[in-house]
Amino acid sequence: MSSLGDRIRKLRKEKKMTLVDVAGDAMSKGMLSLIENGRSNPSMESLQHIASQLGVNVQVLLAEESSEEMKQKLVEIEEMLQEVYQSKTLKEYNRLQREIRKILKQILDQELPKTYETGRFYEIAGRIDLNDEKIESGLNHISQAIECYEHLSLNHSVYKAQMRIVLNKFIQHEYKEALEQLLIYKEAYYKKELLADPLVQIESDHLEAVLLFAVGRYEEAAGILDSIISFSKRKNIYYLMDDVYRLVSFYSLLKGDEEKRRYALKKSRQFAEFTERYDGITSTMFMEIHYKNIYLKQHEEALQMLNDIRQNEEFAEMEESGYIYLERGSGNYGLGNIDQAYEELKQFEFPSFAHHPFDISMLATADAYMALCLIEKGDPETALVHAEKAKARVADLPETPYHHFIQETWEKTKANLNNKS
Repeated sequence: MSSLGDRIRKLRKEKKMTLVDVAGDAMSKGMLSLIENGRSNPSMESLQHIASQLGVNVQVLLAEESSEEMKQKLVEIEEMLQEVYQSKTLKEYNRLQREIRKILKQILDQELPKTYETGRFYEIAGRIDLNDEKIESGLNHISQAIECYEHLSLNHSVYKAQMRIVLNKFIQHEYKEALEQLLIYKEAYYKKELLADPLVQIESDHLEAVLLFAVGRYEEAAGILDSIISFSKRKNIYYLMDDVYRLVSFYSLLKGDEEKRRYALKKSRQFAEFTERYDGITSTMFMEIHYKNIYLKQHEEALQMLNDIRQNEEFAEMEESGYIYLERGSGNYGLGNIDQAYEELKQFEFPSFAHHPFDISMLATADAYMALCLIEKGDPETALVHAEKAKARVADLPETPYHHFIQETWEKTKANLNNKS
């Protein structure tokens, strides 16, 4: 267990304060140094002054810290989380999360002090619950994490945990509410912290851009992404940059800015490879396939790229996702292989992890392509069912080129059925 002096030093450094900042006019810098080094015990008056300068309650300085065992448990769980992020299959992802959940249950069943480690345990448990759509339990754990962090005046950690609440609203497709909530949390954070932690700033700005895109405020979102890139270069910090560049690339694709699309996708792939993020690498590959297939109409090349991925040992365990069936189906339709396209699209299932309007709109075209296949196969009634399904799925989402394709397909299907009548 660390000493009182260790706790004071830790908080001072976390808040980026000097000895002079904390000592103020009430004590000398040398006396504070002696206290931090355990060579002098402060009076209650001195302790109250130190706590006031650090912006915490005296009880925080006197509180018991997590045991060494708990600290080591957190290190183990954090390492397992990295394995989760780098998992190559959904099966592996779920297995690792179950293991983490089991360890966390044993820990959280105990009576724990209000420490950073305790807050982090609750935060991780909340994230896993929310990922598994255990909403009530997840939000409860996140709230307990925030309570621990607030008790310790760890404002950066508070805001990061609050962003999980925002993400939950996003996953529920409450995009406007999520954006409003984020901005409330962001304002409160910057009132407490004049100088944001760079990693927290990048994460916050990235989430804000994602949500702005989700509500159709495209230019604002693009501006924030450009700001993140400039900031990361200036600070030489590359946190989340594969995600940032991938979003830049996709928006450039929608706008028809080929040069920026290609450059951003290349950067996204480089950062994903550098950080060994498997999902980031596969996402960039599918974006290139999608571009060739849908925008360049290079269907044979796109289908060959899909086959090459399946034959690559590195991606051998990759699940047959909805994205794969969509690209195979649309590619074969483009080549006039109607029966093959129909068989691929029959296997399409909407991915449970697709929540952003960009993804939803793109994936909704699977039903539009199925409608086109059914027209060719002489079944206009079922074709209209699929066309209307695609149209309904994107009805409340911001405008994209996918909307135009879905609308045109619906009109064609409707006209075809009327001609048959």
